[in-house]
Amino acid sequence: MDGFTLIDAGVVLIILVSGLLAYSRGLVREVLAIAGWVIAGIAAFTFAPTVDPIIRELPVLRDIIGTSCQLSILAAFSAVFAVALILMSFFTPLFAQAVQSSAIGPIDSGFGFLFGIVRGVLIVAVGFIIYDQVTGGEGVIMVDDAASRVFLADATQAIRDMIPTEIPSGITDRYEQLTGRCAQ
Repeated sequence: MDGFTLIDAGVVLIILVSGLLAYSRGLVREVLAIAGWVIAGIAAFTFAPTVDPIIRELPVLRDIIGTSCQLSILAAFSAVFAVALILMSFFTPLFAQAVQSSAIGPIDSGFGFLFGIVRGVLIVAVGFIIYDQVTGGEGVIMVDDAASRVFLADATQAIRDMIPTEIPSGITDRYEQLTGRCAQ
């Protein structure tokens, strides 16, 4: 490690931009945005089988999907996910603006900044994990010598330890539940 590299400047920029964006939006909006993605995923898992027959009858999609049950389930899942995410995106700013306009607005912004810093660190740490996986130890010297790799080594290792080696059974069970009727 020779010192501050261009990679370190990029890392600082990513973390700072993440913090400033979260500061301007506030913690409530950031949390509600993440909750929107989670709710959209749950809605898609729940309602994809119900929407599937409708998707199969849409003229353009019917030609693309053909007789593939998995493709129709995937299209239904995607459609429900997108609609739920769009609906959540209407409500998120309303709640966030109410909090920002209230007396706790500055506190919300401050915690938003902290959230953004943590998010930025996680983004960079995941980036380093992906870099390590792609390069397989034969990396770029500028990246390998970056001071930020040493600084974020604990966070990177903690995330690496949380990565499952196999697909969680809950996900595979739900996928098989969604596509189980395709085998019939």
